[in-house]
Amino acid sequence: MIMVKAVKWVDEVIPDAPYPVTEECMNKLFCEYKIDYIIYGDGPCLLPDGSHAYALAKMAGRYKQIKQTQGVSSTNIV
Repeated sequence: MIMVKAVKWVDEVIPDAPYPVTEECMNKLFCEYKIDYIIYGDGPCLLPDGSHAYALAKMAGRYKQIKQTQGVSSTNIV
């Protein structure tokens, strides 16, 4: 979390955010934390059943996908 917090474009890091995002979690993120979007790199984010981990955020119009940078991965940071 320290590394992510140090990124100049990061306003806040939300600890223990679940993967996948549930409706309850989305409400907390958007209402309590006041986030605008869930952002994810253009790599796969599928669950074992084949569904998209951020399907609810996509349906709500609150999901943004960004291009990944070769050699930089949030998965590696975690």
